Amino acid sequence: MSAPLIELDDVHKHYKQNRKSIFYHPPVVKAMNGVSFTLKRGESFGLVGESGSGKSTTGQVILQLLKQTSGSIKYKGKDVTTFTKKQLKEWRKNVQIVFQDPYSSLNPKKTIEWILHEPLTIHNIGDKAFRDKRILETIEDVGLDASFLDRYPHQLSGGQRQRVAIASALILEPEFIVIDEGVSALDVSVQAQILNLLNKLKDKYTLTYLFISHDLNVVQYFCDRIAIMYLGEIVEMGKTEHIGAKPKHPYAEALFSAIPHMESVQGHVPLKGDIPDPSNPPHGCPFHTRCVKATDICAEVRPQPVQWNESYQVKCHLYKQAEKVKVTS
Repeated sequence: MSAPLIELDDVHKHYKQNRKSIFYHPPVVKAMNGVSFTLKRGESFGLVGESGSGKSTTGQVILQLLKQTSGSIKYKGKDVTTFTKKQLKEWRKNVQIVFQDPYSSLNPKKTIEWILHEPLTIHNIGDKAFRDKRILETIEDVGLDASFLDRYPHQLSGGQRQRVAIASALILEPEFIVIDEGVSALDVSVQAQILNLLNKLKDKYTLTYLFISHDLNVVQYFCDRIAIMYLGEIVEMGKTEHIGAKPKHPYAEALFSAIPHMESVQGHVPLKGDIPDPSNPPHGCPFHTRCVKATDICAEVRPQPVQWNESYQVKCHLYKQAEKVKVTS
């Protein structure tokens, strides 16, 4: 087997809140609390969870847009957390991000041609003729034509702006792209077009995706593997067809049971209350305050991951390493 493209090992990202008082210590928000996973070359890996679970933070920490508190992040075996500024600049040609709102991520005062030209200029890639050719190729790869290059972001529809954002990420021919809620702001019909486009580009450029979303329907359609996050931790991870068919963690069960179905909504697993304050998470299992299957141990002891095979794990006291359920690999 080939080596993983991206490896996260026990990564933490903590934020200190600015609440000053001589009697009060500022709380720490654990946006990532021991996150570990690997990304294989050419796969689409989905990161799913409620708002505040740490999904977007994970993507930005991988790209070093945010610095981790502890843990290591490796790209092709090299620890990017130790890179110098020069090394980071060179590395970022190979890793890019597509944000949820393309209107905010695209400079409203610049034309689409300028937006696509800028990354090539920053990295000093090619001469003017090469850059012009590369821009034209890329804009056509995302389903637009040369007539769009003279336009400004406000002159485009939401789907067209997202295509430009994808082109901006693609212009340097990266190997890895983080897609952070990249289709959640689009109409359903446009979502399908963008997802099909991303799959087409993945094959053409041999891309690896980290696909961050709260939409399980989209993730099941697009991703090869899924990781479910809750309060900064991955509680279940495995192949999409396995988790989608029979999720094991009570939180994953609740999420998948909430997907609307035409035939019936029976079997819905309820979630009690709201997600806890991340600056004051519960003791033991972080999910036990909302879990209908919680027992006494859940409130006292933090569960450890139970590994079934290379690609499937769950973090829950309902399962023990010695009682592994067979999962087809």
